[in-house]
Amino acid sequence: MNYYRLITYFTSILFFCQTLQVDAVNFVIKNLPLHHPHNETLFLVGSFNAWNPSDQKYQFFKNEEGQWMVTVPDQLNAFEYKITRGDWSKVESTQDGKPKANRVFISENESDTVFIDILGWEDLAGQTTIILHEIPSSTPYESKFFLAGDFNDWDPANTNYQFNKDENGLYTFTLPSSIADFEFKVSRGSWSTIECLSNGRYRPNRVYHHTSKGPEQIIVSVDDWEDVFKGHFWELPQLTQFLLFHLFLLTIYILWMNHGHHQLKLTLMILLSGLSTVTLYWTSYYLPTKNALGSIHLFHYLMIPLVYLIIANVQDDVFRSFQPKKYLSVIFLLGVGLLASLGCYLMQEEPLLLIFHERKYPTINLLVKVFFVSTSLIGWYFSKKHLKEYNTESLQGSTVKLVRKAFEYYQKVGLVIIMAFFGALVIQGYLVFSFQNNFELQDLSDEIIWYATFTYLIFISAWVFKYHAFIKPIDQKSTYRKEEMTSTNKEIEEFIEKMTQLFERDKLYTKHDLTLNDVANLLDIPSHKLTKLIHQAYKRNFSELVNDYRVQAFTKRVLIGDAEKSTLLSIAYEVGFQSKSTFNRAFKKSTGVTPKEYMQKSAVKKILED
Repeated sequence: MNYYRLITYFTSILFFCQTLQVDAVNFVIKNLPLHHPHNETLFLVGSFNAWNPSDQKYQFFKNEEGQWMVTVPDQLNAFEYKITRGDWSKVESTQDGKPKANRVFISENESDTVFIDILGWEDLAGQTTIILHEIPSSTPYESKFFLAGDFNDWDPANTNYQFNKDENGLYTFTLPSSIADFEFKVSRGSWSTIECLSNGRYRPNRVYHHTSKGPEQIIVSVDDWEDVFKGHFWELPQLTQFLLFHLFLLTIYILWMNHGHHQLKLTLMILLSGLSTVTLYWTSYYLPTKNALGSIHLFHYLMIPLVYLIIANVQDDVFRSFQPKKYLSVIFLLGVGLLASLGCYLMQEEPLLLIFHERKYPTINLLVKVFFVSTSLIGWYFSKKHLKEYNTESLQGSTVKLVRKAFEYYQKVGLVIIMAFFGALVIQGYLVFSFQNNFELQDLSDEIIWYATFTYLIFISAWVFKYHAFIKPIDQKSTYRKEEMTSTNKEIEEFIEKMTQLFERDKLYTKHDLTLNDVANLLDIPSHKLTKLIHQAYKRNFSELVNDYRVQAFTKRVLIGDAEKSTLLSIAYEVGFQSKSTFNRAFKKSTGVTPKEYMQKSAVKKILED
C-alpha cells in the first residue's frame, strides 16, 4: 500500500515539473521590412548553434498561414539570438540600418510562440529617408501623404508608400538601399492632389541619386497642391489662337489685294503657310504628331524669326527692291539652328513633349533660344538697314514717306520685343552657368518669350490692319504721270547744256547731301522727268552721273599733284564723296580700277614723261 502511494507521489511531482517546462518554442516572423528580398532564406542564429548564420537545422519555413516559422527544442531554456539571411553581412538591423543588439530568450518569460518584427537588414542599410519638412498652410486638415515614383509605377495612393508621422511631428518615409536612383513626387492620394510649384504650374519630377553606402535623408518642401492653389496665372492658348487666326485672315486679304504682284504674293504665301502650320499645331489637330514633336515649342521658335524675315522681305517688295538672296544666309542659320536643336532633343530617350514638360536639358533650351533671338535680331537688322538704302527716285514721293514712316514704326516696336526676348535669354543663360535647378526661373524665361510673342502678334495684327493699304508695291511715277513721250533731241541738248553749267561750272557735285530733288528744283522740272532726261542723255541714273563727275574731279586733282599735298581720302571728301567705301566703289565702277591701282599707274606715267 505504501509502495503504490510512493509511486503516485513521484508521478505527480514529475507531471507537475513537466507542466512547468516548455516542450518546444516556435519562433514566428510577424513583420518583414517593406522591401525585403522575399526570394532569400531566413535563419535563426544564436548561442545554441555557435552563431552559425546558415545552420540548416534552424532554417525558417512557411507554415499553413504563410508565416515564416522555426521550432527550437525544449532543452534550450535560455539563449541569445538574431535573424540572418544566410550570412553575417545579411544580419538584421535597426530601421535606419544600424547594428541591432542580440535578442534574448528565457523560457520562464516566454510562451510557446515568439513573434518577431524585423525592422531592417545591415546589407540594405543605404536607405533613403524622405522628410516632409514644410507643407503649405492651404493643406486640408487630416490629409494623408503618399510617395509616387518610378519605384511604384507612379501610384499616387499606394498605402505601402504612405508617410508616417514621427515623434517630432514630421511626416517621413524610408526607401531601402535597393532604390538608389529614383524620381518621385508627393501626393495626397490622387493625381488631382499632386504637388505643384509655388506659381501653380506643373512641378517636374524630383530626382535623387543616393551616393553613399549609409542612410541618407531628403528634406522636401511642398510649395503647393494643384487642387488647392489660390493664386492665378495667365494661360495664353485661346487668345493666341485668336490672334493667329486674325493674322491668317489679314494675310489672305492682303494676298487677295496683291494678286497681281507675283513677288509679294510669293512672300505672303510663305507667311500664310507658316501661320497655318502653327495655328494647326496650337489647336488639337494632328494630336499624335503634336505629342511626338513636343507640342509647338519648336514651331513657335521657328515662326517668330520667320515673321521678322518675311516682314523684311515684304518691305523690299513694297519698295520694289526684291532681292531674296540677301536673306539666304539668315534662313540657312535659322535652319541649321533648328535642326541642331531638334537633333539634340531627339538624341534623348524621353519624348520631346515630356522634355519640355519636365523642363529638362536647360543647355539645349539655351541653344534654341540663342538661335531664336539671334535670327530674330538679324531679320530686324536687315529690315532697318534696307529701309535707309532704298532708291526711291522713281517712286511716288508722298507715298514713299508714308510707307517709310509705317515701317519705321514697326522697327521700333520690333526692337523692343527683341529686347524682351534677349532678357529671357539672359535668364536662361544664368540658369545654365550657375548650375541652378530653379523651375520658377525657367518658367519666367519661357513666359517672357511667350508673353513677348503674344504682344508681338497683337502689334503685328494691329499694324497690318492699320497700314494694310500701304502693304503693296509703291506705284512708280511713270504709272501715274502723263509725260510718257520721249524727249526731243533739242530738249536733250538744252538739258545737257544746263547740267554742264551746274556740274562743271558751279561744281554742284561737291555738295555732300546732293539729291535728285535739289537738281530738279534748280532746273525747275519734276524729279521724275529729270530721271528720264538723265537716262536718255547720259544712259545712267542720277547717282551714277554725280559719282562720275566726282571721280573726274578727283583724277584731275591727282594729276596736277594735289595728292602730294593732301591724302587721297581728303581729296575724295572735297569733291563730294561722303565715305571711303562709297568713294572706292564709285571709282572702281567709273574707271575700272581701284584708287590704289590708279595711283600706281599715274606714278609710272609721270616717271616716263620726266
